[in-house]
Amino acid sequence: MDTASEKAFLRPRARLMSTLGEELISNERVALTELVKNAYDADASLVLIRFRLPQDGDDGAIEVWDDGHGMAPSTVRGTWMEIATSHRHRNPMSESGRRRVLGAKGIGRFASARLARTAAITTRRVGEPEVTLDIDWGDFTNGDAYLDEVPVSLTTGGPTVFREGGEAQRTLDEILKEFTSASAGYRSGHGTVVRLKGLRGEWRAEEIGALRLSLSRLLPPPPPAELSVPDQPEFSIYIQISDAKDELRRFSGFVSASETLSHPRYRLVGTVDLQGEARLMIYGDGDEPVQVVNENLRKDSVRPPCGPFALDFRVWDLEPSAVRELLRLDTGAKNVSEIRELIRRNSGVALYRDGFRVQPFGEPGFDWLGFDQRRINNPTLRLSNRQVAGFVYISADDNPGLQDRSHREGLIDTPEYEELKAVIEKAVAKLEQVRYRLRRPGQETPPTAPLLPVAAGSGSGQGVFQSFDLQPLRKVVADRHPDDVVLNRAIEEATETINEGVRKVQEIISQFSRLATLGTLVDVVLHDGRTSLSNIAFALRRLGRAAGKAEQYDEELSATVEALRAEIAAEERALDRLFARIEPLSGRKRGRPRQMSLQKAISEAVDVLTSEITKHDVRVTIDGEDQTVTVEPGDIRTLVVNLVSNAVYWLSTMPSGEPREILIETERAEENGADVVDITVSDNGPGVREDIKDLIFDTYFSDKPDGIGLGLSIAGSVVKDFYDGALQLLSPGTLGGASFRARLRRRVA
Repeated sequence: MDTASEKAFLRPRARLMSTLGEELISNERVALTELVKNAYDADASLVLIRFRLPQDGDDGAIEVWDDGHGMAPSTVRGTWMEIATSHRHRNPMSESGRRRVLGAKGIGRFASARLARTAAITTRRVGEPEVTLDIDWGDFTNGDAYLDEVPVSLTTGGPTVFREGGEAQRTLDEILKEFTSASAGYRSGHGTVVRLKGLRGEWRAEEIGALRLSLSRLLPPPPPAELSVPDQPEFSIYIQISDAKDELRRFSGFVSASETLSHPRYRLVGTVDLQGEARLMIYGDGDEPVQVVNENLRKDSVRPPCGPFALDFRVWDLEPSAVRELLRLDTGAKNVSEIRELIRRNSGVALYRDGFRVQPFGEPGFDWLGFDQRRINNPTLRLSNRQVAGFVYISADDNPGLQDRSHREGLIDTPEYEELKAVIEKAVAKLEQVRYRLRRPGQETPPTAPLLPVAAGSGSGQGVFQSFDLQPLRKVVADRHPDDVVLNRAIEEATETINEGVRKVQEIISQFSRLATLGTLVDVVLHDGRTSLSNIAFALRRLGRAAGKAEQYDEELSATVEALRAEIAAEERALDRLFARIEPLSGRKRGRPRQMSLQKAISEAVDVLTSEITKHDVRVTIDGEDQTVTVEPGDIRTLVVNLVSNAVYWLSTMPSGEPREILIETERAEENGADVVDITVSDNGPGVREDIKDLIFDTYFSDKPDGIGLGLSIAGSVVKDFYDGALQLLSPGTLGGASFRARLRRRVA
């Protein structure tokens, strides 16, 4: 049979329009936001979203009006009607040249298909005819027609909607009267209105409230004076709900940022340049910064730089005593619970490109920086996503590696995006440390039982915590004194305070329960794992004997078997070191102390970290006079592993090529006429910052962005509890960096 070659062409069915609308745009709120973005790109200064809720059996309607420059008939035919047009790629700035356009992929038109069954789009450009497109999206799903076989009604003629004294002028002038500043009114003759009928989703109070909140964060609130960000263009959004019940009318009006955002308890403001050099100012309650950070946050990252950016993070404590201060402000909240809800609704870290928010960054549930996961590991120090409102500013020109996903929600997981998250995490860690210090009780010794921050959820718990429930008292007060505002308010605040205390106790118990569970789990891992290692070791010995026998008749086979045995043996030793490293977390009883060489115990502990030490090219030296001491080897391993692993981490942050050294010294000394033994671990790294020297031994405090803050606390407890000793930070260190001395006073003879 002869072979024929020809060109074939892809030809989409019309139903693709419906499929793309549903797949590319996740929900109705996002779809309406896309229409607002279209108005922004058209240089509009005002957008009106008018809801007509369902009545008399119909499905309701939505109208979206704007006073942008509108479209000429040629633009409608040649640009709007083209799917995935490259128009925005060719014209990245708006017509006025003042706005970086938000639409780039030509898919915003699918928003109307996601919202309603029909759309009528009327638009006019100054000096051009008025154009109306009537689209029934059902026409695209009926039958098997191809996309270019489904006609769309397009009418061109003299202006009726966008003319002097026309519907557009009457509608928008009515809204503009509500501006507090003087306004010249709507300039007639141009703009666009999208009329959507046959709504696909139901718009109740919850949906409209969520829309209003989402739109309120499209543009960031005014930045602090010390932060230089591009001026925000004049752009206002008005929501109007006609024929609505009282519960919905409250959503009508201009969309603006919550007053709560203007009154954070802590604030992080600053910039990070292309090389990662940061200048950050951290504020507490006052107007002057508590700390100024000038530091490179990239260190020696292997990822490409994300580009320069600015940030403004606002943080609240959620305890009743802290939240209660906001009741004095005009936030619209009546009690502590409502203030917390306002903070929660405005929480999240928003990302703004050229002054406009990238979806879904900033949505309360979109924890793209992993705050909540970090807080699980260290609830005392870390922030939760629900107590942070953050604003990150980037630009399309300066941050080309931060690219939108095709569905316009989120960024592609590029190395630049991962680097952005890592740098922001380091900046936030600085804020968390300042917050920790400001909240820390004034005391000379570190707290032994940390007061944990607010746990997620509410209520007074179950079981033993049921006795803390004030519900019976609240019921009596409500029945007998329903009009006593002061008494009811006092009961509410007492309930909040008790619930807060219960939540703290519950979280403390939960934390220790997790640690106890971890000990049991480690026991199982060590038992089963070491049993398997014993089996592997036995098999390796048999493999070695087999290699020896094979050498007599097949040297190549013998060499291959021996190489394989050596590789497996290396992995077996690595697993054994890993088990040794996690053994201190075991729930088993400690072994009996015995006399041994201190430097030998230290050397065995250092071997546990061989892979990390090699990876970061660190030279470890054990020096000083060896001592014979009576110790439990696991105690020395716990102490040395924690100190050396900390040193390796901070040495790894130094630029490549610089020497990285750790010196471990042992020495017998005299204290108050008695013998003591010192173990000193020093490095030539960046050292411990002066401002945190009094915090590093606190349980759960860590200077590492993802640190748990238990290492030094555990090491110090081992030295104190079992050897009547002390773990101290020495300054300056032997090698110029950090230096920790563990002094053992018991069992050292």
